[in-house]
Amino acid sequence: MARQLKSIECSAQPLCMSFHPFRDVVAAGLVDGTVEVHELIATEHTHHKKQHPNHKMHHQAMDDDESDLHLEQDSGEDETDTIISSTFVAKEATTAQCNTNMLAKIDADHSNAAIRAAQGPSCRCVRFSNPHTNERTATQDADVERSGGEHLFTACNGGSLRCLDSELVCSLQHTQHLASSSDSPILWSIENAHNVGISKLYQLTHSSPCGPLLATGDDVGLVRLWDARICATTSDNHKTNTNSDQAKQNPFDNLMKPPQGCVMQWKVNHDYISDFEANNDGTTLFATSADGTLSVFDLRFVNKKNTPRSVIRTDGDWNNHTSQLQHHQQKQNINSWEKSGYAQSDNQEDELLSLCLIKNSQKLLCGSQQGILSLFSYNLWGDITDRFPGHPHSIDAILKIDEDTVLTGSSDGLVRAVQLLPNALLGVLGSHQGFPVEALGWSAGRKMVGSLSHDEYIRLWDGSFLNEDESEQNNMEGLDDESAANGHQADDVSGKRDEDEWEDLDDDEDMEDSDDDSDDSNEDKKKPKKRANIFKSANEEFFQDL
Repeated sequence: MARQLKSIECSAQPLCMSFHPFRDVVAAGLVDGTVEVHELIATEHTHHKKQHPNHKMHHQAMDDDESDLHLEQDSGEDETDTIISSTFVAKEATTAQCNTNMLAKIDADHSNAAIRAAQGPSCRCVRFSNPHTNERTATQDADVERSGGEHLFTACNGGSLRCLDSELVCSLQHTQHLASSSDSPILWSIENAHNVGISKLYQLTHSSPCGPLLATGDDVGLVRLWDARICATTSDNHKTNTNSDQAKQNPFDNLMKPPQGCVMQWKVNHDYISDFEANNDGTTLFATSADGTLSVFDLRFVNKKNTPRSVIRTDGDWNNHTSQLQHHQQKQNINSWEKSGYAQSDNQEDELLSLCLIKNSQKLLCGSQQGILSLFSYNLWGDITDRFPGHPHSIDAILKIDEDTVLTGSSDGLVRAVQLLPNALLGVLGSHQGFPVEALGWSAGRKMVGSLSHDEYIRLWDGSFLNEDESEQNNMEGLDDESAANGHQADDVSGKRDEDEWEDLDDDEDMEDSDDDSDDSNEDKKKPKKRANIFKSANEEFFQDL
């Protein structure tokens, strides 16, 4: 396992997290509806609380007074206040919100969505705004002005969407409430962004043809794109709306009408949206759903003229096998990509919970409820082209390491490193002691890996060794350049030699080249095993301790 750093303790269970692209801070959305910002402290984790029971078992002769003294000392060492600010962002409960159970069943009998809607206010999604330039390029060049992370977007189970000032949130030293007006970090908010809870939040890159729009998915499969500039002006114009008007409003009024600030919406799924991903140029948005399908949206469709701003697919009863066959025929007869700007895969008969682009965006990797990694080939979205079983439980989160390797967070509590094509399980990064892993993320500069589970902690793992292969490759390229330069100098000096000497040198160089080629071939064979040696199994660690 990787070296575990000191975990961050939140005031309540975190449901989501987002690392700042440049600062050593992390934002967590909590189950009580607040957003907490914590400072990252890269100190090694010590298992004080877990060592005491074993310490008493192996040393039963220790007095009670001495053990209590050790407990007090360890608890004092563990107490590290990392919290910077706390802001309440959840939508306040209203009379209209009591009818969300009915809205959760508009498509079918969605018991999961009904349960989600009946829960108390909670912050499900947080996300810092994307940097304008490549993060890695900006971090390498100190003269480049860092831009990104100015805003913190939040989404809640009440359907509200908010934008917070990152500078204020990362500098406050006291708790801010939603009712605060003058010094509130909330820049704008859309109270009824969705009629049901928002399950996923994503931001497109600045290179996208439609700009850095926000993408939201809710509990009934509705996907909406938001322009933050329009949302800011809309929020200012509608601050005079009272809660009494919202209470009198029928929850079924304007059910599918896009709110102000929403530039596009698709209703092609019938269960909650589990994850988003976009390609490098920002022209395509991918969405996985618990209904077992992958949805692909053409973002260039947003800027087309004479195209609808709302696409709703009606295919009858999804539970009826006949309607599914009719839907498959409809997909063959009508090109939904050209007319509606979307494409959808066949039903995989398994909930798709996470996704990631690998192999230079030529493959799309999806994690499922049954613990299977499914691979889609680019532009072949009808069905999967490869699958990699092996996880004993569901794969709830995927974090990309490089084009061939990812980290997976499973409901068995393990964070695994997996290599794709060729498929191989490299090892275990860390464990959550049996609690499901709900989210994974990189810190600024890819120094640490953060993970969430069903407790009040954000666990941090040392991620520097995961970048060793890339740094070694860069070093090898530098060495190749130096050797090439030295070779040119040697050619200039040796120009005075005789022809016989040149022939001898050519023979020697040929022999050396053949040796180098054989060494390179051996290195290529060993390259996939390099990262595999980093991870050790539980048995290897057990015998290593002995």
